[in-house]
Amino acid sequence: MHRCSHLAESWDLLDDIDSTLCVLQPQHPKRHELWRRIAVTSLHTALIDVSSDRPFPKLTVYGPRTTTLPLNTRAKAVRTLWSPTKSARQNIECILQCTLPSAVFDHKDIKLECGVCFAFVCEKETADQVCANDVCAQPFHRTCLVQWLKSKEDTRQSFTTLFGKCPYCGGNITVSSEAIHGL
Repeated sequence: MHRCSHLAESWDLLDDIDSTLCVLQPQHPKRHELWRRIAVTSLHTALIDVSSDRPFPKLTVYGPRTTTLPLNTRAKAVRTLWSPTKSARQNIECILQCTLPSAVFDHKDIKLECGVCFAFVCEKETADQVCANDVCAQPFHRTCLVQWLKSKEDTRQSFTTLFGKCPYCGGNITVSSEAIHGL
């Protein structure tokens, strides 16, 4: 019974997220999916991992490295800043210090699709590798980016890290090929 009450709290939080925030994934959430990927800005998304084992969600921001570093630093403060008396939106906006798009936000305003395969999800992987050039900020699936870079003659490799050029802007881009089987 104790586990069920904790799950009910997690579900209530997820219901709050689903009704007030721009949820990108999963598109049709099920009760066993205790995570959400939400829009934060036109260049940033956040993964919210809800667990019945802790009273606050885990928050990870994805986007251009130069701008995600401060957001993820703030996201680490979720443990101390999360208030059970506030809504999920109020908590996340307070932690990230930004205004989040609403649930009816136009998804076309957010760069989500991989710049190589043009899909949002590829083999259950979201496009979370982003060009470091803030003007470009094109997202890629890691698998797609690794395949693209390995096909280019000017790509350099050091151990499991590939160094090459962004397929969109030609700027420098780096990706780890670790844990990608068959490549």
